[in-house]
Amino acid sequence: MKIRNLLTMIALIAGSVLVSALPGYAQKAKDRTLTISTEAGSSMYVDGNQVTSPAKIKIPKYATVNVRVEKVGFVTEIRNYENNGVNIIPKTDFIQLIKDEAYENSFVTNLANQDIDIRPSRSVDEAWILLNRIVTGSFDVIAIMDKSTGYMATAWSAKSFNSGVVRTRLIVKTSNTSPLEYKAKLVSEIAPPGTSVNADESFRRWDRILRTYENVIPDLQSRLGVN
Repeated sequence: MKIRNLLTMIALIAGSVLVSALPGYAQKAKDRTLTISTEAGSSMYVDGNQVTSPAKIKIPKYATVNVRVEKVGFVTEIRNYENNGVNIIPKTDFIQLIKDEAYENSFVTNLANQDIDIRPSRSVDEAWILLNRIVTGSFDVIAIMDKSTGYMATAWSAKSFNSGVVRTRLIVKTSNTSPLEYKAKLVSEIAPPGTSVNADESFRRWDRILRTYENVIPDLQSRLGVN
């Protein structure tokens, strides 16, 4: 009986040790110290305050520290270290960033979200026909087309990347009839990953244009102006 009791006690102790070693096992919360580092050229912020990598931060018990790392051309990484006695707080952590696909597939330009003058050297009818050909060569759907007012707007064309959703549309309107002049605007906007293309409130203007559309404005300027 004594041997059986002893074996039972050993098993209980061993089980307790194993359980306490499992991830997420509740431990007594206490102040923790964490050293965070990231790759060169990155900007790191702890609770909104910029710090230099590597940064040694203190996380009081039952507190949460927010860490954000940014770098041009990379997806911003955000981590929350919650010291609640359940989550395991490592002593050191390295934040590795991944390349921003939207950045790699776009270029910065002053043509984004700006009215660009287009001055055709053709008649109104010829210019309108050619305008349609150029626009439909880059956009699948034209949402609004009104020849009488000289107004055209494509539907949003959206593309998803690891850093967000980019939507693009082209708006062309007649700004003058004599001489004939159009204003063309290539609208480029970006929103967080998973955003619906119609969720207007989630999008913000983007000063970059996807390479798919890099020739739209130049084509309008050159081809409409050539007889």
